[in-house]
Amino acid sequence: MMKMSHENKKSCKRKRNKIISFRATEEEAELLDRKVEISGLTKQDYIISSLTSPPVSIKADYRLEDKFALEIFRLAKVVKKYGRLEEEDQEILRFLIEIYYEIKKEKSL
Repeated sequence: MMKMSHENKKSCKRKRNKIISFRATEEEAELLDRKVEISGLTKQDYIISSLTSPPVSIKADYRLEDKFALEIFRLAKVVKKYGRLEEEDQEILRFLIEIYYEIKKEKSL
């Protein structure tokens, strides 16, 4: 195995070398975390994807389908109990519908 010289290491800079942080309310942070979990992406990949190529591109697999089903059942329980969804749950439902149509589109190809 060949070792990199100090000069070669300098020329191999990280492509993503900027750190970005921001503040959010507790509700906004929870909404972001739930969307990230449902998407199956890392938080970094989710945010970058949502900024660069909306809607977020998601790869459907069995884990995503399980998360998707669990979230649908959770929302159904909320609707059954209260008769409506709060604003953040409405946002999650919109996100789930986007995922559903993306999965449906992928399967039809």
